Amino acid sequence: MLVLIISLEEHGLAVDDVQKLESTHSHWPTENNSFDWKVQMIHAYDRQLLSTKQKILKPYFKDENLKYFQWYRNEVTYLKSNTHFIEELQQRWNHIEPLCDIGYNIDMTDFYINKDNFCANMAKFMNKTKLKDDTIKFIEQRRKHNWQLYQTYLDNVVDTVRCLKERKHKDITHLDNTQVAMVLCEYFHMDVKGKDKFCNHSNHKLPASTTEILSYA
Repeated sequence: MLVLIISLEEHGLAVDDVQKLESTHSHWPTENNSFDWKVQMIHAYDRQLLSTKQKILKPYFKDENLKYFQWYRNEVTYLKSNTHFIEELQQRWNHIEPLCDIGYNIDMTDFYINKDNFCANMAKFMNKTKLKDDTIKFIEQRRKHNWQLYQTYLDNVVDTVRCLKERKHKDITHLDNTQVAMVLCEYFHMDVKGKDKFCNHSNHKLPASTTEILSYA
């Protein structure tokens, strides 16, 4: 989406063509269309591929509750790997999203909760006072398109983690494998002892409640 916003603002991409190119994930193929792309996308983020000669925009989520949300979006809209939740926990329990030390870091939390601030920050990155009306309309369309995914994450992941931290019972039989993985990674984030206890004591079946998760940890 950020590539499209910049291309709309600075490189002559027609707003009528945007909907043909955009998807809910970040892997749409630029080689399959005729637009002369000026913006390079590096996905996943790799600091070693960047240079101070480039103008760099790095998305991240400042909200601590959303530290795994980008991974979730990528998983459910593109990868669909459905890796077992225990394996995901073992791989991602200590993930920290790096900020870019030579670029402009834009908080994607604002995309969902403060559109005006998000638009202002995008304009600031491009040294503009404001975005074009068509660009703002596009951003609002993308926000509406992604809202249900965001709300589902809040309801099924963020709220479940809250219940775990408060040691409250919550039925989670409606959560799928990926959502359970997100819950566990968030709850055991940087807690190697808790993570290991859960992995060792769990029966590796999807837990039915927060109480069950707590019993293993």
